[in-house]
Amino acid sequence: MTGRSSTARRRRKRGQALVEFALVAPWFFLMLFGIVEAGRFILYYETLNNATREGARYAIVNGERSFTPTGPPQQPGGEDVIAKVKAAAFGVLGNGVTVTPTWGGSPPNNERGTVVTVHASYTYSSLVPLVPLPPITVQAESSLVINN
Repeated sequence: MTGRSSTARRRRKRGQALVEFALVAPWFFLMLFGIVEAGRFILYYETLNNATREGARYAIVNGERSFTPTGPPQQPGGEDVIAKVKAAAFGVLGNGVTVTPTWGGSPPNNERGTVVTVHASYTYSSLVPLVPLPPITVQAESSLVINN
């Protein structure tokens, strides 16, 4: 008799553990994927911020009177600054980055003392669509003064 009752007791404990796992697992995985998505969002946000800083730094170092081998930034579009921002994003953001460099002054120029502003935006979408989130537009902007 003791052999049968201990077997039944073990089965009930296994069934209890299965029910507890079924109740806890969805919340656990929701939290796990939420942490992964939050970390991924922060990585993209910081990458975009760093890329705009690099683009603005490139624009001020390579100003109109610069003696660097690369020469001054192209005007008025700033294609080399845009390329620098996209390169600084190191492929994480892909081709989805929109970059707009602007130079201060009247008319806009890249002379010493003018402000260069680099604005970039990226549309972030979650990797794991557990909760249907709309795409989030991440924006970053850096402004520096040309010293060369």
